[in-house]
Amino acid sequence: MSLSNYFTPISGLLGGSLIGLSAATLLLFNGDILGASGMMSSFVLTPRKILTDPTQQWKLAFLAAFSLTTRVYVTMVDVDALKDERLGYSEGIPIVSPLGFILGGLFVGFGSKLGNGCTTGHGICGLARRSTRSLAAVLAFMAAGIFAATGCSPTCPFHPYLRDSYESVGKHLPTEFTIGIGTVLASLAAGAVLPGFFGRGLHENATAMEKDEYDNNKRKIVPAIFSAAFFSVGLAISQMTISSKIYGFLNVRGLRDGTWDPTLACVMGGGLVVSFVSYQWVKGFNAFKNPKALECPLSQKSTVGHFNVPTNKVIDTSLILGEAMFGLGWGIAGLCPGPAIFLAFAGYPNVLLKWWPSFFVGSLLADKVKSLLVKIQSSSSPSDKSKAQ
Repeated sequence: MSLSNYFTPISGLLGGSLIGLSAATLLLFNGDILGASGMMSSFVLTPRKILTDPTQQWKLAFLAAFSLTTRVYVTMVDVDALKDERLGYSEGIPIVSPLGFILGGLFVGFGSKLGNGCTTGHGICGLARRSTRSLAAVLAFMAAGIFAATGCSPTCPFHPYLRDSYESVGKHLPTEFTIGIGTVLASLAAGAVLPGFFGRGLHENATAMEKDEYDNNKRKIVPAIFSAAFFSVGLAISQMTISSKIYGFLNVRGLRDGTWDPTLACVMGGGLVVSFVSYQWVKGFNAFKNPKALECPLSQKSTVGHFNVPTNKVIDTSLILGEAMFGLGWGIAGLCPGPAIFLAFAGYPNVLLKWWPSFFVGSLLADKVKSLLVKIQSSSSPSDKSKAQ
C-alpha cells in the first residue's frame, strides 16, 4: 500500500479546524485556554473547588457537553467512527498491552502536569500565540513521542511488556459493561453542571462587583458547551481517536515502508491556523495591528472580565522534562488527554479502567513534586541572597 491509502488530509484539516474553533470559542467568549490535561487533572487535584467554586462551573459544563456529544456521535451520527481498519492487520500499528496503558497514562499525567500542558494547551493554543515556551514544549513531546513509538519495535527489550499480540484486539473493544460505565459517567457529568444553571443566587447585600462576577460565571457556561461540542466532533472527524492515526504518524519507520500517515500534522495545522486567527482579536497577543482587538472576552462584563492567557516565558528543566515524559506516555499508549476523554465516554475498557486512573495518579505525583520544588527554591533563596550581598 502507498501513503495515499492512509493519509486523509481533508478530514484531518476539517477536524483540526473544529478543534481550533473549540479553542477560539473558549478564548474569545470566556477568556480561557483549552487545556485538556489541566482541566482533567483539576477534577482530582481540586475536586471541591471544581464542584463548588462558581468560577469553575464552566469546566463541568464543558465535560458534560463533551460527554453527551461523544455518546450521541458514536451511537447516532457515525457508529463506525472508532473503527480502526489497520489495528491488528498492519505492522507498525501496535496493540498496546495493559501495562502499556498504565505506564502511558502515568507518564502523560505526570508529564503534562509538570510541564503545564499537552497537545491542546501547548500545541493548539501556545503555538498560536507565538509562545517560545510552548514551542520548546511541543518539540520536546514530539521528539519523545516519536522516540517511544518508533523505538518500541519487536527488537526492543520492553516490547513484550508494552505491546500485546494481534489476537488480543477483541479485548480492547467496548463491552456492555464499559459502555454502561461511560454512559453513567456522561450522566453524572451532565448532572453536576445543573447547579451552575439553577443554583442559588447571590445574597441580598451583594456588591455591584460581586453581581457582575456572578453574571460572568453564568455567562461562561453556554460558550463552554459549544466549545466542548466542537472539540468532541473535531476529534472524531479528524480520527485522532483512532490508534493507527497516532502511531501512523509517530512511528517514522513508516517513511521507509511507505505507510507513514501525516494526517496528525494536518490536524495540528488546521487547529493552529484557526486558533492563531482568534488571537488576532485579543489585545496584547495579536501579531498584526487590530484596533478592534478585545480587552475583555465577548461574554463577560468589562467591569470584572479579563483574559486568562498564560504569559510565562521561562523554559526550564520542569518544562522540558515534563513534556518529554508526556511524549513518552503518548508514544507508549498512543493517547493524549483529549482523545482519551472521548474513548472513555465511548466505553473503551483499557482507557477507562487503566489509562485514566494512572493519569490521575501521575497528576497527583507531579503536583507533589512541583510543591516540593517550590519549597526547595524558597528555602534556598535566602542563602542565595546572602551570597549576592
